[in-house]
Formats: sequence, structure tokens, C-alpha cells
Amino acid sequence: MRGRAMRVLIVQHDEGVHAGRFRGLFAANGLGTTAIIAPEVTEWPAQDSFDALWVMGGAMQVWETQAYPWLTSEIAFIADAVNAGKPYFGICFGHQLLAAACGGQVGAARSRELGLLPITGGDAVLGAGAEDGREVFQWHSAEVSVVPPRFRAGWSSPLCAHQTLQGPRGVFSVQFHPEVDLTTLQDWYAIPGVTDDLAAMGGPDFPDRLIADFTTRAGQQDALAAELFDNWLRAARTTIAG
Repeated sequence: MRGRAMRVLIVQHDEGVHAGRFRGLFAANGLGTTAIIAPEVTEWPAQDSFDALWVMGGAMQVWETQAYPWLTSEIAFIADAVNAGKPYFGICFGHQLLAAACGGQVGAARSRELGLLPITGGDAVLGAGAEDGREVFQWHSAEVSVVPPRFRAGWSSPLCAHQTLQGPRGVFSVQFHPEVDLTTLQDWYAIPGVTDDLAAMGGPDFPDRLIADFTTRAGQQDALAAELFDNWLRAARTTIAG
């Protein structure tokens, strides 16, 4: 890779569920990105066509392979990439897909997490834990129930034991959504049914309250994303160089 930019392949599961605030960090660090939409893929890219893999969130569940037949090939693609030594970063569904691809297990969460909520812990993914934890944006109803072999989980919440995963060779993932900024959240709101689901879970004013929370905590969430990105990029560059 000497003399050229790192090539990052980003797998999305919907046009609106994108890399969000990380798009600016990719550009600022000179990384080249290509985004593909998993349900539209007819042939997965060759492993030598990218240097690192990011896999984003989605509304589907890992076990819904009959409803979404392409999931089987995506899980195999992720396993091939990790086994080939590609650095990886997964977010929410991408976190769960990583676990499934690498020998872990994913199941329905005991209770869904939604909103800006605290996590505690410490690892290379997010760094050392503050005494009162970190506040992250959650939106999930499934979770990693069994950590894959050779992986460790460093952060947790009262409702979800495995909020981060760290694997070998620059493989990181998070259950929460650090990519979501105000613009991204508004993109999600444009997806049919999203605001109705939020209102059903948190009351008719919940979508507006969530926007207000994001506006208030924008700087905090920007800093969290930057820390995650720096930690991953350092590990990824070490892996690729070595």
C-alpha cells in the first residue's frame, strides 16, 4: 500500500444508513472510500480490491437469512476479509455480523436500547473508561450473546454485556451508533416508518426530543467518534504495514 491511500470498502444496508460523521474523518485522514449497498450486491468485491472493511447498521437481524438471502453471502464475505487480515470496523448490525462471521453468536436482546445511554469499561476500541462511563447513541433490539474466539469485549451497559469487540489485526466493532450526527438522524427519519416506530416506543414527542438531545450533545459525540476513528486507524495502519 506504500505510496497510495488506504482503500476502505463501506458496506451499507440502506442508502440512508451511511458512515455519517465518519465521512469527514475518512477525508481528513486521506483515506479513499467506496460504499456499496448489500441488498443490491450481485457479486461481492474481490478481497484485493480494498485494504480495510467497514460494515454499517441495518434494520434486519443476523438470523433473518430466509427473509434476506444475501445475508449468507455477506457473512461469508466478512469472514473471508477478517481471515485475510483486513482491518475491520463494524457498527451495530456490522458488530453483530462480525460476531456471526467469526464464530460468535447473536440473539434477541433482553431489552432494546434506544437513545443516548451510558456504557462502562475500557479497551483499545474506545480507550480507558472514565469513572462515570461514556454516553453513546443506542438503537438496537439484538445483541452479541457469545463473543467469538480470539475476541474480547471491553465495554458494556446494564442491558447489553458486549458493547465493543476487539479482534486480532485491527478488527474493531461497536454495538452503538457513533456515526450518527444530526444530519444522519434526519436521514434516518426520512426512512418510511422510522418516526412512527420511535413514537410507539418513547411517546409522540420522542422523535423531537431525540433531535434536541443530539443538538445539545453534538460536541461530545463528535469527540467520541474521533477517538474511535483514531484508535481504529492506528491499529489498521499497523496491521497493513506489518
